[in-house]
Amino acid sequence: MLVGDMSIHRRTSTSEDRISSLPNTLLCQILSYLSTEDSVRTSALSKRWTHLWLHVPALELDSSKFPDDFEFGDFFDNFLESGEEDIKRFDLVYNVDEHIHEDFVARIDDVVNRGVCHLTILNELDVEEELVRMPLSLYSCRTLVSLNLYCVVFDAPRTAVVSLPRLKTMHLEAVKFDGMWLLGGFIPRCSVLEELTIVTDDGDELGVVIVSSKSLKSFKLKSMRSEETEDEGDPTVVIDAPRLEFMSITDYQSKRLVIDNIGPFAKVDIDFIFKVEDDDSFGAMIINFLTKLSTVREMIISSRTLEMIHDNCEWELLPQFANMSHLHASFLETSWKLLLTFLGCCPNLQSLDLEFDSFPEPEEIELSFVPQCFQSSLQFVGLRTPIRVEGTLSEMKLPMLFLRNCKVLKKLMLNESFRNVIQKLRGIPKMSPQFQTVALSNI
Repeated sequence: MLVGDMSIHRRTSTSEDRISSLPNTLLCQILSYLSTEDSVRTSALSKRWTHLWLHVPALELDSSKFPDDFEFGDFFDNFLESGEEDIKRFDLVYNVDEHIHEDFVARIDDVVNRGVCHLTILNELDVEEELVRMPLSLYSCRTLVSLNLYCVVFDAPRTAVVSLPRLKTMHLEAVKFDGMWLLGGFIPRCSVLEELTIVTDDGDELGVVIVSSKSLKSFKLKSMRSEETEDEGDPTVVIDAPRLEFMSITDYQSKRLVIDNIGPFAKVDIDFIFKVEDDDSFGAMIINFLTKLSTVREMIISSRTLEMIHDNCEWELLPQFANMSHLHASFLETSWKLLLTFLGCCPNLQSLDLEFDSFPEPEEIELSFVPQCFQSSLQFVGLRTPIRVEGTLSEMKLPMLFLRNCKVLKKLMLNESFRNVIQKLRGIPKMSPQFQTVALSNI
């Protein structure tokens, strides 16, 4: 028993010695993968670890977890005053009883000047009562790689001041912009920016979203404006990003959305309507918008965007989407003619996902013409509806149309609503000799 105890003690001592032999810089790097709360707890391990957490190149703070504002400020200051090491990552959830502008800006300025690479600030104060501003040093931080700001003021420094040569990812949500044209001069100064997300909100004072970037690959724009400000619409959008690979515009309605340039073969997710009343050029505006998207490879399009196209455009003027291989479309009030016309504009479509709020009437589902993709390219079709399908003619005619008319169809994927009729559909004669299965899916 004694021998066993000695063996255990020897192994434990060896492990402790191995950890003790590591340099402080490596130990701090290891601690940076822990939360700051867990990192502080290591100070109880031994005398050597007492102050080690103060030199970790990462800091996560949530002011609401401190007893009061004084304790929060004291902890923050102790960390900043403990050394001159870089702070590679800084995350702050900010919700204090009394916001002192000078103290806040000084602390964030210190973080910025300590070589911060990844900066996240989530302000939970009421922006109507307290304006939480960033230090001007933020806009010329040469080490910054990712920036996430929520509910703070985005000031308008002189263009010459802005220089973020390493910034690749930026997320701005419910940010109050000091200048309606601010983004137009700011984004081009981020020379390697690849991912940009903007979430607009009431009172952001953003008049125009100008996205002009030669490096941008992903752009997401979402509106969180309340119904009270809905009549005003969202800011005008202008996009000039020749390398853009992905664009998502959701819950958005604006008087203008101009696409000057996006990357060929991009993927787009569109949930957008033009906020225009009695404008004779409305239809032409929509056609021009779609024409600028005509080179995309994949498209997700919402029911309200489709309804806008249906109600305001001459269908024969719709552009050809020759590069499009995948289309995901949603319908609230199904318009079979619109769907058929849109499919006629996608001659090389390979995959089609459709969401229906209700099925079209059986007499509506007729092929007034056979889209080119039915003849040569459409291989995968997915149908989804919240309605339980019992096998009526109106429910069965749509899936039967694809089975009987798509010459190279391989799979028809259906959601759980079709479970009762899956066997019936499998028994229908298929046009395609390559056809493999009718199957249930989680689509």
